[in-house]
Amino acid sequence: MLRVDDAIDVILSNVFPIDGWDEVFLDNALNRVAFEDVVSNIDVPDFDRSAMDGYALVFGDDKKRFRVVESADELEENCCIRINTGFPIPDKADAIAEVEITKRVGNYIELLKPVERKRNFTSKGIELKKGGLLLKKGERISVRKQALLAYSGVFKLKVFRVPIVGIITTGDEVIFAGDEFESGKVYNANYFILKGLVQKWLGSPVYFGHIKDDKALLKKTIRHTLKRCDILLTTGGVSMGSRDFIKSVLSDMDANIFFEKTTIKPGKPAVFAKIEDKPFFGLPGWPAALFTVAYVYLKPMLFKLAGIDKLANEYLNCIIDESMHSKMGKCYFDRVRLTITDGMYHGVSAGSQKTDNFYSVAVADGLVRIDEKEEDKEKGAELPLIVFDD
Repeated sequence: MLRVDDAIDVILSNVFPIDGWDEVFLDNALNRVAFEDVVSNIDVPDFDRSAMDGYALVFGDDKKRFRVVESADELEENCCIRINTGFPIPDKADAIAEVEITKRVGNYIELLKPVERKRNFTSKGIELKKGGLLLKKGERISVRKQALLAYSGVFKLKVFRVPIVGIITTGDEVIFAGDEFESGKVYNANYFILKGLVQKWLGSPVYFGHIKDDKALLKKTIRHTLKRCDILLTTGGVSMGSRDFIKSVLSDMDANIFFEKTTIKPGKPAVFAKIEDKPFFGLPGWPAALFTVAYVYLKPMLFKLAGIDKLANEYLNCIIDESMHSKMGKCYFDRVRLTITDGMYHGVSAGSQKTDNFYSVAVADGLVRIDEKEEDKEKGAELPLIVFDD
């Protein structure tokens, strides 16, 4: 049984960015991933500009008194001209004196404090040089980066193709939104979990339907679906029950199975494989376990497919304000509610940590991690934290 970090290494070593790219206009680039480095098309600013409202000065013998002229052509020693923030600085000007440090006396101004050369100058290209790097290959385009591209004259760019993520849910016990509730049945929350997280994590989800616990139909559906997506996700059927068919189907299809169980809790039974060189991930059926496994394993998988060159989960630090149970040999991801005190996350249990309890996931803010080699944690311990971003 693989340790969590080893399982992540296996995933990242066997999943690769999707082939191909799209060329998109900037308006459609938000949350896409740069296919290549992107550089500025212009200098920013592309001229020397004033950083303040005030007077553009030409220095002369008198450092305190300057004659005010109306045109830049009239500028000479000990002259000045009115200038506004962001306006081009006249070629002859030596400095900009902000209004607040000047006193107007007729056709002259007097400086109330000394002004050094280049004061309040924003020089051409000081912010960005033409050809300067804006985005690295593999960088997601955030709102800020999208605005930066516009700011720098970039309005079309190449981005990685969005991975098509197939989703199949399974199980005789599952019913659907709008169905009349039956005792012993469960509504299909897993569809909404996977569809939403795939969209959030830069994939394009395609739901290929729900399959009852029928091995032949499951095998046929998986084979058909693989032709229409870049990666296939299934929910349920990965444990040891008499109607858990995923591992058997994968074996029949000569899949290369990388792991079937890991030390994660909840969510130990999860299957990562390749079928005809396409990634397949079989997630647990319990929504709480599925959600946890998705954050720990599926998120880095989808980031890698999307071409993102960064860690999917960046652990923060969290002080737990109550003791938390764990056993050596398992890697616990406990659901916590968070507060911030003195700039530090503090966490308490969000409720039941049982695999079959999803409500505590829904009201939690994140997951704290207790590694395989560690045991019970006392109040005040500092643990790695994943903050939910869904």
